Amino acid sequence: MLLLPLAVFAQVLQESTVVDASLNDFANLHPLIVHLPIMLLPVALATQVASLFLWKQPLGWVTLIALAGGVAGAVAAGLIFHPHTLDLTSAAQEVLDRHDSYAYWTVGLSTTALILKTGDLWLFQKKRWLELLTTLVLAGSAFTVSMAGHYGATLVYLHGVGVQGNYVTGESDHEH
Repeated sequence: MLLLPLAVFAQVLQESTVVDASLNDFANLHPLIVHLPIMLLPVALATQVASLFLWKQPLGWVTLIALAGGVAGAVAAGLIFHPHTLDLTSAAQEVLDRHDSYAYWTVGLSTTALILKTGDLWLFQKKRWLELLTTLVLAGSAFTVSMAGHYGATLVYLHGVGVQGNYVTGESDHEH
């Protein structure tokens, strides 16, 4: 089983002379931008949970800022900078479909959590039920972004998608 990923990389990797890459050297910006929601949504969940117990107001604002950054990153990675793929195997296409499904759930859940958190801070202050609902929705978005990341890593490391631009074009795909 370990030989499969090594065989894939042996086929797709070529020696590169690039040391200091510019943004133009990448086939697509999706792999760079996708790390924002992968990092910020779990941080938002952690600060939201902590705000249930201590430093409620300050941590509420930290949660809102992390959540807003996570939503922006998820929208950018999933809807603006999602690459076109070419000639995928059926297994890689199935992985991509799962990746996309979890990514869209992430956008929906994190946007919902952002709306709830905004309402929690400005409209319905100190409503415990809203804080708990926000926490549950944020937990859902942290789970879905983790799963999207898992399937994205599967595409890259097991199927070689995107490695040195393989199986992707430089264009973004707004239809996925």
